[in-house]
Amino acid sequence: MDGFAYTVVSSILHDRNAVERIFSSFEPLLSGLGGSRIEMDKGVPAIPPPFFFILTGGTEGSVLEYLSRLPHPPSGKPFPLVLLAHTHHNSLPAALEIAARARQDGGSALVIQIHSIDDAMARDEILEAAGLMHAIASMRESRIGAVGEASNWLVASSQSAAAISSSWGSRLESIPIDDLKKAIVALRKPGQDSKDGDSGTLGEQSSLFIKHACCTKEPALEDVRKSDIVYRALKNIVAERKLDALTLRCFDILGFDGSTGCFALSQLADEGIDAGCEGDIPSILGLRWMRLLSGKPGWMANPSEIWTGQEGGKGKVLLAHCTVPRSLLTKYGIRSHFESGLGVAVAGSFAPGPVTLLRIGGVGLDKAWLAEGFLTECPSDEGLCRTQAIIEMENADLEKLLESPLGNHLVMGVGHWGKLARRYLALEDIAEV
Repeated sequence: MDGFAYTVVSSILHDRNAVERIFSSFEPLLSGLGGSRIEMDKGVPAIPPPFFFILTGGTEGSVLEYLSRLPHPPSGKPFPLVLLAHTHHNSLPAALEIAARARQDGGSALVIQIHSIDDAMARDEILEAAGLMHAIASMRESRIGAVGEASNWLVASSQSAAAISSSWGSRLESIPIDDLKKAIVALRKPGQDSKDGDSGTLGEQSSLFIKHACCTKEPALEDVRKSDIVYRALKNIVAERKLDALTLRCFDILGFDGSTGCFALSQLADEGIDAGCEGDIPSILGLRWMRLLSGKPGWMANPSEIWTGQEGGKGKVLLAHCTVPRSLLTKYGIRSHFESGLGVAVAGSFAPGPVTLLRIGGVGLDKAWLAEGFLTECPSDEGLCRTQAIIEMENADLEKLLESPLGNHLVMGVGHWGKLARRYLALEDIAEV
């Protein structure tokens, strides 16, 4: 459960005793949901702002004055407001007026009315709002590294740092691919990494990777050693740059020494660092967003085949890629990278169950496609990338994907997160296609 801060706002016509008397019946509800009360002092407010419990009418000016002291967000978007109202003392009218002004000023607001301390719907809405605000704040604070530029074929997926900042609030840091190559060369020299040993020694994580695999087909031990060095080099970059996520121009590593980033990206994702392929900017945003919505890593994959069913019915999409967070899998094998036949890739299987697919896109990264479905099976077609999954979903969602595509790669998350994702999009003024 995500905690939240809240402040109680009342008219100057009510003294402290009156305020506490009115609010006392609501305090157990909010504290029981993880709320911590703070005072509206005269200092510089924190970001994100607290939830505002609108105790009485006549409080609109106080909230606006508080908001005027907030630091200006880099994205230019005001942070969404959460306004809690009850059923007396003109609380709801004041909350609606504040919400309307927030929208006039280019922001957004959620109004949650508490009908009683036993209001189960209000409890759920407050908890959902806490999760949403945590996700939005974390996305706005995220540092994303682009290790190399987007691959040449991703002609719709190389948006600018300014686009990321204005739509999602995250910071994109460009890191030359040569920085990674130099780090790889340095780690190959004996004695450069005393913890994991020299380039002839497998690190702990790559040893576990081999141990827990159900099979190994093409790769030799030397291929895993090379992948281990890529992982360690990327992990060092993450630590040095204080990154929350990264996307890698991975095919350049193939051309450099025949190694792949598939193991490295899989391992980093399972360590909490969202990691995407091919320098794809929308997809790394999608991976980061999926983690913040669901609490789990997402899977970035190619939509390799789409079957549309009868109108009003269901169809299917086949997803495939050569890397996947192994924490999402029931089992995996170690294979070569599909396109090149080189290095190391992950051939995994998922458990059947509900999933959410998404794609972010547009020049300004201000559009998104969302759909929920059910993962039914994991084939092993030798003509596709190594990890594969078939998702059954509504025909209408697949038709949107074909008629108004935002790009190639999709992100899959385990579980149904469509409702929460759509509320996020509405609060951040990002259009669903």
